[in-house]
Amino acid sequence: MTSVKIVPAQELRRFAEEAFRACGAPEATARTAAEVLCYADENGFDTHGVANLERIYVARLLDGRIDPQAEFELTAETASIAALDARGGLGLAAGARAMELAIAKAAETGIGCVAVRRSSHFGSAGYYTQQAVRRGMIGIAMTNLGSQAIARPPGGSAAMLGTNPIAMGAPGEGHPPFQLDMSTTVVATGKIKAALRRGEPIPEGWLVDDEGRPVTDPAAYEEGRGHLQLLGGDLATGGAKGFGLALMVDILCGALSGAEMGPHERLLSPEGREAGAEDANVGHFFLAIDPARFRPDGGFEREMGGMLGALLACPPAREGGRVVYPGFLEAARASREQVELDAALARQLDGLAERLGLVPPREPAAAERG
Repeated sequence: MTSVKIVPAQELRRFAEEAFRACGAPEATARTAAEVLCYADENGFDTHGVANLERIYVARLLDGRIDPQAEFELTAETASIAALDARGGLGLAAGARAMELAIAKAAETGIGCVAVRRSSHFGSAGYYTQQAVRRGMIGIAMTNLGSQAIARPPGGSAAMLGTNPIAMGAPGEGHPPFQLDMSTTVVATGKIKAALRRGEPIPEGWLVDDEGRPVTDPAAYEEGRGHLQLLGGDLATGGAKGFGLALMVDILCGALSGAEMGPHERLLSPEGREAGAEDANVGHFFLAIDPARFRPDGGFEREMGGMLGALLACPPAREGGRVVYPGFLEAARASREQVELDAALARQLDGLAERLGLVPPREPAAAERG
């Protein structure tokens, strides 16, 4: 029995779209949500792709925590900014709509900024920056976790922050675009869940126990015995930087948009912490910048290309090694037309297909037969 199932990328998207439609999403919404979700798998970020299809999206669509029919509403707008109320809908679709709006505004004024409230998990932040890069623009995207808190502030004993990811993309002449996509915790929780699913230990530094000692059992996170560290880990190794970045995300995604934020007085009591386990009223922030408005001579992309090229040409520290930059390896993966699913995830999707009455993702020969 093989440990990996290989499926065509389009076949995975087909399955995800049908799953969203089976949960009540309109055709256009389901198609967008599937494209955003599967972008993660197609680019090697399996922690943010179809591994979350059942656990996050299908479960919440079916029990009403996410409204598949939500119609997004603009609550404020000028030539360069907008505030979008996702009205409890799919964050995957709300995020794509918000970045398209930011790009349209940047095309008109040079810069477009959109803040979103009352949304839900929006998948991989890199998808949205890629939207801007495809239009020759710089893109920035970030999200908080709404009311959910899973990471402790430095020196604290109560979780008050989310993973609060940040992404930035920028085009560069002659090279794959720069594409940064990072959580403000040491690692995204999806990596811990993937290790648990595969029965693998996690590296030291991802989780610590109540005394700050390293924890390598991924089950400890779900059981509350292991606590996720902010980027940088301890204060001595830069944990205050991760803390500051996480707060920045909550300010732009929460306070600015009107969404929930991680740090809240309810978290000061055990009852409040229990009530804040769900990521309700999630907020997002999107920024699109047209570099041609700053440098009409095309100098931005030329100099970006020179910078990225210089990095690729940097002599490696070890023989056979290579220096790359964020986005370089992802660009190579994106050219692949097939996606690898580990055995546990393949079984999970087979079970979801049976539950929803769908055909599971098919391997290449079966997909070609239709």
